[in-house]
Amino acid sequence: MLSTSQRAEIISILRLFECNQREANIYVKALEMGPSTVQELASALRQNRITVHSAVRQLIEKGFVFESRRGKRRLLVAEEPVVLHTLVQRRETDLHVIKNNIGELVRLLSSVRRSESTVPAIRFYEGRDGFKRMLEETLEARGEIFVITYVDLFASAISPAYLEEYFRRRTKLNIHTKLIYPPSKFGERVKSRAKEYKIEMRTLPSEFRWRAGVFSWNDCVGIQSLTENRLTCTIIENRDIAQFWRDVAFPIIWRSAGPLH
Repeated sequence: MLSTSQRAEIISILRLFECNQREANIYVKALEMGPSTVQELASALRQNRITVHSAVRQLIEKGFVFESRRGKRRLLVAEEPVVLHTLVQRRETDLHVIKNNIGELVRLLSSVRRSESTVPAIRFYEGRDGFKRMLEETLEARGEIFVITYVDLFASAISPAYLEEYFRRRTKLNIHTKLIYPPSKFGERVKSRAKEYKIEMRTLPSEFRWRAGVFSWNDCVGIQSLTENRLTCTIIENRDIAQFWRDVAFPIIWRSAGPLH
């Protein structure tokens, strides 16, 4: 029987396989129960049958569950946990193909890019996937990334494991970051590896509390908020706005923030 902490860890890791909390819980329950109908799973989880059915369809597409038949009964069967190795290998293969073609794709897309405009381009993303999408965009940074954020809040929203993997990938690209944050558990964890992750960090007094963050890279400023557990990211792409944040606003806050000891 899984403990609460073990179940939470499983859910956190399965998010890296694009499973939301409901899908992760259904997969674990399907492993526990063995071949089951949608109704049996829904009853065991005390969830609506239609909701469970919809999540199961997603799990089938993602490779976690398959359908079987026993007489006239249509049963759902959880793949054995070793399937995760196969799914990782599949992702590695897809990534290899992408890497081999990304240069040509960027060249082709750049040839059709619209001419620069003085009107800011604004993109709006929602949820964990939206935040991850913004973080992936920062890996295109041509220089430093400037960040002020409440790290614990957003780490818990998208999983610390994903964030640390993002830091490692960012480091391999030799991208340096300046980070301002309030004292926090995850912040201390990052501080212990700041040199490895190429992060220069400063802290604000612990009495400050907020539910937003700002990232800036290239000509972009990304603003995140987590209000009533609704995670949103608004990215403004404009050279003047990015320059103001990078060269004026951020340095003022940086000088007032405390250096790490």
